[in-house]
Amino acid sequence: MIEVDEPGFLTSVQTAAGRPGWRHVGVPIGGAVDQWSARLANRLVGNPDDDALLEITLTGPALRILGATTVALAGARFEATLDGLPMATNVGRHARGGSLLRIGRGTGGRCYLAVAGGFVTDRVLGSASTDLRSEFGGHEGRALRRGDRLETGVSAGPLRRWRGTFGDGPIRIVAGVHADGPQQLSGVEWTVSDQADRTGVRFDGAPIVLEPAEVASMALPLGAIQLPPDGRPIVMLADRPVTGGYPVPAVVIQADIGRVGQLLPGQTVRFELVPTDEARRLLREMERELAAVEAIDPSTDDEPGWAGALR
Repeated sequence: MIEVDEPGFLTSVQTAAGRPGWRHVGVPIGGAVDQWSARLANRLVGNPDDDALLEITLTGPALRILGATTVALAGARFEATLDGLPMATNVGRHARGGSLLRIGRGTGGRCYLAVAGGFVTDRVLGSASTDLRSEFGGHEGRALRRGDRLETGVSAGPLRRWRGTFGDGPIRIVAGVHADGPQQLSGVEWTVSDQADRTGVRFDGAPIVLEPAEVASMALPLGAIQLPPDGRPIVMLADRPVTGGYPVPAVVIQADIGRVGQLLPGQTVRFELVPTDEARRLLREMERELAAVEAIDPSTDDEPGWAGALR
């Protein structure tokens, strides 16, 4: 069991895969904005990839861990302490009953907190993810509040650490359905606007004009770059609507979509157009990096949060 002392800016129960299979009745897939990091967090505590965990946005919560368990953070590096001792990202930690896990600000938009056995919650339409807009799933269909209590599963397995690498550089894209715009997107600098959330990220820069400005409503895949009439592209994320009526000149490749979800307002990025074969190769490479998880011995671990291993 975990009790929320402070909820943070936006903390919700999510799963990596979200809620697929219901788009035909208008239900978004949702789930973790950075699926890759959510899967990694679960692997660090010995969970299946799609166990329920917490998605933490911008500033994190303070959580009282009421029973001994194993915890791990993955995603952007957030300031975090476990009973006052630094807690690193990408390393599993044992936590004693009564421990206080405090998560502050991050170097990116989101991090993920996994606990051994996952968070135990009812599944709605087959998923534990929270649909914040429609208010169902997760914990009472909403973001966490002070005083909430979340049931957790049984402690599992050895501690683990991830020692892989994560790509940087331009955000890679492939041509979309309306392929007149990819070249205008790539090779120039874009700034993340303050209009960024779980639905999508809008970018500021030299406007791109495509004709027609609106198109027949079409399905929106993850990473679709919509181009509204103002010419400011929007990359669609986990909570995107099922359909949209603006041109889609390009799509962010699956290997890079988590990076878009980590961007902060004011950051600058570039897009790079790549062929489909290269997008597939990069996805396979990301999957190999995800597997770079190794067991560690807390008695010899050199991380400063080692004392959190005491129970």
